[in-house]
Amino acid sequence: MLKSGPKLDIHLDLLKPQGSPQKLPEKFLRWLLSTGRFIFVLVEAVVLLAFIFRFKLDADIASTKEKIDEQIPYVESLRNYEILIKQIQLKLSTIGAFNQNYADYPEILKRISDQVPSGIKINTMGLQKDVGKITIRINAQAQSNNDLLTFLLGMREDQYFTDVSLVSVGLEQGIIRFILNASAKVSRKGEKST
Repeated sequence: MLKSGPKLDIHLDLLKPQGSPQKLPEKFLRWLLSTGRFIFVLVEAVVLLAFIFRFKLDADIASTKEKIDEQIPYVESLRNYEILIKQIQLKLSTIGAFNQNYADYPEILKRISDQVPSGIKINTMGLQKDVGKITIRINAQAQSNNDLLTFLLGMREDQYFTDVSLVSVGLEQGIIRFILNASAKVSRKGEKST
């Protein structure tokens, strides 16, 4: 008979054990070998595309810089025109600011003279420019009440004047002396008044 030596038993379990949980490093390794490799390939493709796109952008920047460098002499040749245009713009803005607050004194004096009857003599007249209006103070004398009334009503009926009021009236040696206050609007130069 044969003598048999120690028996060597090998138990092979080809199925994954259903009940025993896998350890975390083992799970990670399995994921890395299956799904993870696709993610790594995808990330590498994105990095490679970004690298290629960077070269394209660098080339675009270089060509744009060359185009700008070509235009610099032309732009520098227009410097005198730019200075001239800025000076004109400054003059126009100064004229515009002046026109916004322009007091049309000739028009005011013409309208007052249109209202003065022949029996009234103006002794003094003061015109003071305030914000948005011109204050008028007339110190005058009249020969009769009718002349004074005609002047006062004429000033009130003229729509160019506002706040027309008789400040003081006095009789001195048969002559009526009076002070009249009124306001006129500040109009833009060239603006038609009603």
